[in-house]
Parts: sequence; structure tokens; C-alpha cells
Amino acid sequence: MARESADALFIDEQTRYSVTEVVRLTGLAAGELTVLVECGALAPDNPAAPQWLFSAWSIDVARRASALREEFALDDLHAVAIVVRFEQRMRALEREIAALRARSGLR
Repeated sequence: MARESADALFIDEQTRYSVTEVVRLTGLAAGELTVLVECGALAPDNPAAPQWLFSAWSIDVARRASALREEFALDDLHAVAIVVRFEQRMRALEREIAALRARSGLR
């Protein structure tokens, strides 16, 4: 039976993580992180910086990308990035619908 990484991550938006730390926490390779950044699925604090730093939210996104790749057996990380971006957009729309319903009194 494969051993799964169970690194708990306290969502602290003040802490920043290097590429090395993100690789350790997500199981993705550094090159895969680069592809996710280039495709817009993952955003370092300053993409122009010589060494990228990521928020805890970015680690959550990277973990989700890794899980989606396994779940859907996607070999192309560009396809994973598209799925991640669609999922992010869907969640944003769900939050927007919930807020509109709350304002209008609808369930």
C-alpha cells in the first residue's frame, strides 16, 4: 500500500513558501510548478522575482492540481492547469450565487 503524505497545512496568509517547500508539500516537481504558473493556475507573489514565493492558498491549489491529475489520469500538465482554472472559476461563481441568494432572501 502506498504511503500518502499527510502534511497538514495551517492556512496562514502571512507565511510564504519557496519552490523547494512547495515541491515537498505537494509532490509536484519544480518543472510542473512552472507549467502551472505559466498556465495561470498557480500564482507566486511576484512572478518576476528570481525566486518565487507562494502563499498557503497556492499550496492548496498545487495539491488539488496533483490530485486532479491522478483522479483523471491526465498526463499533460497543461490539461491539469485548465481543469484547475475551471474548478477555480466554478467555485467563484458558486460563492457569487450564494451571496446573491443571501441578499435576495432566496435559498
